[in-house]
Amino acid sequence: MQHPTMQDTPTQDRGMSDRAVQPSSVQRDPTGGAVPATRRVTIVGAGFSGTLTAIRLLHFADTPLEIRLIEREEGYRYGGIAFGWASTNWEHMLNIQAGRITLRRERPEDFLEWANEEADRPEWPQKWQYHTFGVACVVPRRIFRQYLAERLRDAAADAPAEVTLRELSGEVIDVRSQGGGYVVKYADAAEQGGVHHLPSDQVILATGHLSPVQAPFYHRIKDCDRFLADPYAPGAQDWFQTVGPEESVLVTGSALSAFDTVISLIHAGHRGQILICSRGGHMHGTYPVDHEHDIWQARRPPFLDGEKLTPETVVEGIKAEYAHLRAEHAVEPGSALDAVFPERVMKAWEPYVIELISRMDARDVRMLLDRYKSLIVTNRTSTVREIGGVVRSRMRGYNGAPKTVEALSARIQDMRPAEDGTKIRVVFADQPDIVVDRVVNCLGNKTDYERPDHPLWHGLVNEHGYAQPQGKTHRGIEVGPHGELVAADGTVTAGLFGVGPMRQGDETTRRGRLGAFVFSIGTLRNQCFDTAMEVLRRLEAAGDEEHMDIPDGIHHCLIRSSDWIAADLATEEPHTTRLRERLQSYAKDNAYPNTVNYLQAQDRTERRKYRAILDDDLADFGAALAREFDLTAQQARRTVSLLATLVQKHAVHNLCDITKLAGWDSQYAEQVKHAPKKGA
Repeated sequence: MQHPTMQDTPTQDRGMSDRAVQPSSVQRDPTGGAVPATRRVTIVGAGFSGTLTAIRLLHFADTPLEIRLIEREEGYRYGGIAFGWASTNWEHMLNIQAGRITLRRERPEDFLEWANEEADRPEWPQKWQYHTFGVACVVPRRIFRQYLAERLRDAAADAPAEVTLRELSGEVIDVRSQGGGYVVKYADAAEQGGVHHLPSDQVILATGHLSPVQAPFYHRIKDCDRFLADPYAPGAQDWFQTVGPEESVLVTGSALSAFDTVISLIHAGHRGQILICSRGGHMHGTYPVDHEHDIWQARRPPFLDGEKLTPETVVEGIKAEYAHLRAEHAVEPGSALDAVFPERVMKAWEPYVIELISRMDARDVRMLLDRYKSLIVTNRTSTVREIGGVVRSRMRGYNGAPKTVEALSARIQDMRPAEDGTKIRVVFADQPDIVVDRVVNCLGNKTDYERPDHPLWHGLVNEHGYAQPQGKTHRGIEVGPHGELVAADGTVTAGLFGVGPMRQGDETTRRGRLGAFVFSIGTLRNQCFDTAMEVLRRLEAAGDEEHMDIPDGIHHCLIRSSDWIAADLATEEPHTTRLRERLQSYAKDNAYPNTVNYLQAQDRTERRKYRAILDDDLADFGAALAREFDLTAQQARRTVSLLATLVQKHAVHNLCDITKLAGWDSQYAEQVKHAPKKGA
């Protein structure tokens, strides 16, 4: 089996050719109806979000479906800027433990099983070829990218014969509605490629981040080869190799991208001075060696009882409550608890962030998020020692070694070429100028979709009106509960969905998430699963006269789910009560256990067996409902479809129990597949 690389990916489809998918048994329509014609879903972007959404569609589709996965930059395929081959090196680590990065919530052990028992390792550095991955291990991002690629290949191979995957290379230029669906226009990446039009029933936009922020003080050096505008761009790792070992480097910004930049420089052999500059001087902490993530509950901050919330009362109220919680938990400065205390508090405050934002004026919300952005970002998460420790160890001299990394709190006014263009002069507002050899931009990515520089999003927002900027935070776009784009007139754009960083404002207002958690692995994993399930449900229900919108979060309780479905179907109370009881009983005693068996099946044969049992049972239940409650065929079909979707969602979320990994390290330590040496 060949290791996937930029040049040779496991399911790569060049141009317009179809990738063959291994055959499987044809699935029965669970409602007993005829098998529909092949539907088409196009995913724009094959980074983390696009790849995972494709995986989830392949996992759950059981009627004819063609999935198109388009990527414009091959170095980002399967990983995006966070995990892509072009944007990382082998020293870049995931900032989360191996036991928490599964792609499938219903299988917390999936990554560890893959890494220790399945992964092809010949191309890995020797340090990792014979490494046993445990629950608390760190993971190189390039390994995670390979995990994504191979799980996509596995999902395509295991899908029913009528569910196919096409991977395309090119840039999507436009998306337009046509005939109840959409036409995706893209330019083929091949040397002699042309422009193609892809008719699509549903389109999922997984375009990742907008371009990096370009501060006004860069305008004199933006074309200078000693300035790196994007440390994750294709070719950036080559740029780091050109930095002289003793050259001085200024890094603007102090969040995780600055830490990545330091690691890129060290990987390239740099040993000179690095200055990390930001206005507030805030930097991420480092997790203690024995750190375990924990979730706290905290009281509702008293300042929320105020009748009117102004920026001043909010800031003072947060400061006071934070001080109260530090005293309540007896947090000592410099202690292990002190290192993780801010992020635990911010996690506990997520419900109150939702309330806070809903009650405040949008302009005040944006002002607070902008003013305290660096403080929020650096306090919401710390870094694993393999990231933070590398930076911190160079911020202090020990055993006679000089400090090579310094943090500077200052406001930059201007930058200009100096000394015949071989250096850059940096002008500050509040301290003397400095001259450095190189500058790296780590100010983050743009988040404003009102005037996006991305051509596709410019068309979606400003020309077609299919999307609009997120109102409260002005970060990302407005979406419905399952990622449906909200149009300029406030209506939901049927058939258009978004997954990924464009939903960060929605994650803040709907979930209370802040900092990197608006697009963390866990957040995006939830988005991709939920959106994939909604897309499949809408494709199945395309012929229904009435489309049902599933409320956000209702799947967390099977009783609530059954009650909601019953209330839609019946009007008379005795009838409703009996239907509700029937749905609840079936969901608990039949649908849920059958779904769990299907989700936890270990191999393709088992999965198909349990899927057939699940579909047959659902079909029988739908027929029984139609007889017992005098439902039309359409009503029975819709009822079964809604119940099946909600039960599957409930099962996936309910099975996400990381405590099941408690015995992993001792149980599987001897199961590492050792890679053969080259030439052996």
